[in-house]
Amino acid sequence: MAIVQISQITNRKGINSNLPQLAGAEFGWSTDTRQLYIGNGTLQDGAPVVGNTEILTEFSAIPPPTPTSLTLAANVATATTIFSLVATAVVFSYTIIRDTAYRAGIITLVADGAGAGSGSDANVQNADTGILLGAITTGSLLEIQYTSTAGSTAQLSYVITIAT
Repeated sequence: MAIVQISQITNRKGINSNLPQLAGAEFGWSTDTRQLYIGNGTLQDGAPVVGNTEILTEFSAIPPPTPTSLTLAANVATATTIFSLVATAVVFSYTIIRDTAYRAGIITLVADGAGAGSGSDANVQNADTGILLGAITTGSLLEIQYTSTAGSTAQLSYVITIAT
C-alpha cells in the first residue's frame, strides 16, 4: 500500500508593525496593509543588507516620480538637453506652461539598438504654447529638443521613465 503524505508550506503573517526579521527567502504577509515581504537572510548568506524586502503588489505604497523642471528661454532657435540612456525604451512625460497656455503630453521612444529608433508624441493643450518639443535617441543618449517661437519664457516639467 502506498504511503500518502500531504504537506503544507506556511509563511509568517501578522500586522505590519509586528512583522519580524524573516529568514532568507522566507515570506511574510502583512495582514493589515496587504503587503508581501521576503527575508534577505544574513550577511554571511550573501545578503547585501539584513532586513525584509517588500515584493510589490497593488497595495504597495510607491511614490510617484518627482517631476523635474527646466526653464525654457524665450526666442531660442533650438536648444537640446541630453540624458544618458541605459535601456531601449523611454517614456518622457511633460507639461509646458507659458503664461496661461499649457501643453501636457507623453513622448515615447523605442531605440532599435543601432543608434536609431521610433517615437510618438501624444499631447493635449488649451492653447499654443509657442514651444516645439521633440525627442530623439542617438546611441545611448536621449536628446530633448525644443524651439521657442514666443517672446516669453516657459516652464517645462518632466518625468523620464526608463523601460527595459
